[in-house]
Amino acid sequence: MDELTKDAVREIEQIHSNWIKFEVAGEDDSLLALCADDIELWPPNAEPLLGRAAVSAQIAHGTTRIHSIEITDRRIRGSNEIAYLTANYKTLFSSAEDSTPRRALGSHLWILRRRAGKWVVTLVSWSLWDRDAVSGTS
Repeated sequence: MDELTKDAVREIEQIHSNWIKFEVAGEDDSLLALCADDIELWPPNAEPLLGRAAVSAQIAHGTTRIHSIEITDRRIRGSNEIAYLTANYKTLFSSAEDSTPRRALGSHLWILRRRAGKWVVTLVSWSLWDRDAVSGTS
């Protein structure tokens, strides 16, 4: 297996950055465009979502408003056919039911595959280390 090229790493970094930007902006269609048809989301303490239709339906029913996402310790490893991205995140969010900003800290694992000459996200799994209310933040 060949190691990832610098170009491949840059492409994957851009996909990751775009995902974060689209998630904060609520651009669900743009976010899904980064995914393979057989995308899998593995949230903490919940059943996995398998396939574009299931992921799209979950996103459409979401009531969470994301204010910001900070990423640290991003690492990308793999070959020129499959890549693994790990990172830590800090998300500031609120819900439709409660506008009080809350913070979530955790890490995520992505698996990406090169299909038809471009990288697509095939799996996203994340953990949640801490979640709490944030006072004095808008």
